[in-house]
Amino acid sequence: MKKLCGIIGILQLVGVFIICFTPSSHAQRAVALLKLPAAPVELQQVELSAEEAELIPEGLRATPLFAPESLPFGGTFFSLQLNPYPPLPGNMLGLPCWSLGDGMFLMNDILVDYEALRKEGEVEAKLAEAANPKTAARTSMMALNLASGWAYGNPVYLTNLTVTAGGYQPLTVSFGITGGTNFVPYDILMSTNVAAPMTDWNWLGIGYTANSYTFNSQPTNVAFYRLAKPSKTMTVPWGDNYYGQCDIWAGITNAVAVSGGYSHSLALLSDGKVKGWGYYGASSDDLVPTNLASVAMIACGWNHNVALLTNGTVTVWGDNTFGALNVPTNLANITVVSAQALHSLVLRSNGTVVAWGDNAFGQTNVPTSLTNVTAIAAGGQHSLVVSNGIVIAWGGNGNGQCTVPTGLSNVWDVAAGWAHSVALKTDGTVSCWGDNSDGACTVPANLTNVVAIAAGGDLYAGSYTLALKKDGAVVVWGDGEVLNPLIGMSNVIAIAGGESHGLAIRSGPPTPVIVLSPTDKHQVAGGSVTFTAQGVGLYGVSYQWQTNAMNLAGATNATLTLTNVQTNHVGSYRAVVSGAAGSLATAAATFNLVTAPVLVSQDPPTNPPAVYQKDQTLSVTVTSVGQTNGFPVSYQWKYNGTNVGGNSASYSFIINSNTLGDYSVTISNVAGVITSAVWQITGLTYTGSYIDVGTLAYHLSTNAVGRASGYSGSFADQICLGNWTNPYPAAYTSTNIYVLNNATWSTNFWLHGVQGLSATCIGISNGVQGQYLVTMISPRHYLKAHHTSIPGGAMAFLDTNNVVHWRTFIQQVQVGDETNDTDVGILSADLPTSVGYLQVLPTNYFHYLPTNGSYVQGIGMNQEMRIFGQPTKVANPAYVSWSSTATAPFGLSTNWNLRIVPGDSSNPERLLIGNQLVLASENYVAGGGPNYVFTFDAINEKMHYLSTNNAVGTDYQLTQFLLTNWPAFQ
Repeated sequence: MKKLCGIIGILQLVGVFIICFTPSSHAQRAVALLKLPAAPVELQQVELSAEEAELIPEGLRATPLFAPESLPFGGTFFSLQLNPYPPLPGNMLGLPCWSLGDGMFLMNDILVDYEALRKEGEVEAKLAEAANPKTAARTSMMALNLASGWAYGNPVYLTNLTVTAGGYQPLTVSFGITGGTNFVPYDILMSTNVAAPMTDWNWLGIGYTANSYTFNSQPTNVAFYRLAKPSKTMTVPWGDNYYGQCDIWAGITNAVAVSGGYSHSLALLSDGKVKGWGYYGASSDDLVPTNLASVAMIACGWNHNVALLTNGTVTVWGDNTFGALNVPTNLANITVVSAQALHSLVLRSNGTVVAWGDNAFGQTNVPTSLTNVTAIAAGGQHSLVVSNGIVIAWGGNGNGQCTVPTGLSNVWDVAAGWAHSVALKTDGTVSCWGDNSDGACTVPANLTNVVAIAAGGDLYAGSYTLALKKDGAVVVWGDGEVLNPLIGMSNVIAIAGGESHGLAIRSGPPTPVIVLSPTDKHQVAGGSVTFTAQGVGLYGVSYQWQTNAMNLAGATNATLTLTNVQTNHVGSYRAVVSGAAGSLATAAATFNLVTAPVLVSQDPPTNPPAVYQKDQTLSVTVTSVGQTNGFPVSYQWKYNGTNVGGNSASYSFIINSNTLGDYSVTISNVAGVITSAVWQITGLTYTGSYIDVGTLAYHLSTNAVGRASGYSGSFADQICLGNWTNPYPAAYTSTNIYVLNNATWSTNFWLHGVQGLSATCIGISNGVQGQYLVTMISPRHYLKAHHTSIPGGAMAFLDTNNVVHWRTFIQQVQVGDETNDTDVGILSADLPTSVGYLQVLPTNYFHYLPTNGSYVQGIGMNQEMRIFGQPTKVANPAYVSWSSTATAPFGLSTNWNLRIVPGDSSNPERLLIGNQLVLASENYVAGGGPNYVFTFDAINEKMHYLSTNNAVGTDYQLTQFLLTNWPAFQ
């Protein structure tokens, strides 16, 4: 790599910095290019030392060298040194100089040790920071004032210039930007003619101090590089434009800062004046006070505005709701202002904060001990500041916007939305907290190199967050119209967020930005559609609409309206937006003509079999242009010609005798109507294991009359095997023995093979009717209602072979507290398997049982022993109800021709699943009763206690019935 000469200079007063380099020897080539003039007579000459004379290029040795005290204070001072060390701003080292004319001087720094000076400066800076951190940190500013006019008065210069060349290939140039206030954007310009006006220099990019930049394909001849405050900027508003807050006024071509309110926008111009737009298109003069000037910074609340003047005072205007304009008296020495919603904050030069306006949530109650503040942000109902790199928050915290993340430090800047907070760290990363319902706090992964932040949104419009990266790119996340895609947005130097719109300032080439692309449109034949586009340009934009990439004659407005649309209008539409420096095309939108719906398929395609108790769903698949874009499809289902169901592409029901018939659906939109084919549900059949021959369900479905043979159905006919005499066992009365052995009764109800049917005892000695009957839940444990008396004497159980088994109880306990009407007890010995016990409906039963309002079969083993069930409705998520009026399954009439009375408290309701009885609930009354699945674990706990407390040896637990193989209701 060739060594190249470097001539580095700085013009402090206007912020212009020049470096030239040549690919030949440094001094001679530089002197020849700059054409050193004769020395002015008024300057005092000095002589070179012998050491200097040896190092000074021969062409300079005879040229007059002047004493520093006779030189002007201002000017452009170039370095003679070959080494790429930065010169100090101006001739701060007091070096003799050669005059180059036109206020330019070449410093004799040939013997200066810049490396030693740099190290010394770093040490002094650290000592100064340790002595007074407040002063050292004073340079940090909020995002809104990063580009404000007075920030450009700081000394900034290029440093560490390196050039890489490969033969005669274009050069690669790298340098850093140092000095001044960090994160202030500058235009980086290049020219091969140092005398050319700035408007003719080539724009290379946006540069921030404390960063380094590299540019490829640079000229191989002499090139000059300059840092300049942007002379022409483009203000770009986008998002919600209901109030005209995005309709920027023409002539705003030199904005250095922007701010957004609820329905308006402000821009601070480089001349210290302010322009505004919004409020239903009010003129700029209506939004800004007359003769407002010398403004250094601006901030918008919802409907009020704050301006920081260059003399350190503030002025306010707009709506004074909740005292938004009531500025505290004698407010001075202000360096930063911030506003949001109905309150404002300002930062004074001594690091303290003052607030005023709405204080409903304490957002203006500045902590009394707050000092060393370097950044501020007013939120919707809260306030944020940065002190010593730490965020401090106060005010409304309903969404956690004041709950600063633990460990958050090294914070550079803060921003606040309606109910969320944002922090920018010194390492260029972002942290967010507070309301994240719109995703405003979900920082994009790997987001780095951020130099500015902003936030916006409110309670209704959605919240969002903006981040500006050092490469001039803007990143947005959250919700609202601010997230609409932008085309051409680059080279951004400042950002701001309004209530539902965003604002940015661009520098560099004035290429247009597209802030709104047209969206797809749908319409019926003969109607009209309008496409809309919006672009922003430094000097305005023009539009040319295209269809299928071909220009439309006369279509040169921001909107394109198609009337009397027909098939020939279907296609792609876009707008080409042109500005002073080029053109961009919007994203393409499509126009589609709405036609009648098209039936793609129906499911099932043919008539489904009519299986009793089967869940049946009929559905159609339809295509319809525009059905999600303003032209919805409607569905009307019909059963035997009568309207049923809701507006849905499917209709579900349970097949039984009342749902047999013809089904169809009519599908319509504004363009037409179609009708599906007809489904016929006929020929009811009974299938599935739950109704196999030999099961109770089969018997009941085919022998309903036989069940009631010999009984009138009155209460006097009920079987109550109680009131026995002690000591037990006692003989049954002749009546009871007859009933117990009655062939009709035992044949119809005590069917062999129905598991668990005999799990309830048939009587208790000294009991009263059936209120004391217990139900087995293991070979040894039983359940009973707590409100019934403790059983006395013996319990009788009848097995499936009509054999009676006698047991006594040892102990029983209540489940839960006094509100739970359930007892668990333990018998003196296990019962045989011929008696059986009940498995329990599992806790997840609602995944299997029907939840669409249908009834399944419930079996009630209460004192009215002829009544084996009630229609049972299972509802989601977890309860079972009983009906004494609903029609029972299997085609039987209401109540099975028998009266159903309130059930027995002590005998739970069961479901017949296959050939198995399953415990569902305590049947306290018809229509209610506790569900044992709610106390599953509690019952198990009591069973374990009873087993261990009575040392019975076998520790039984409840057995859940698995529903995975239940074909009827799965």
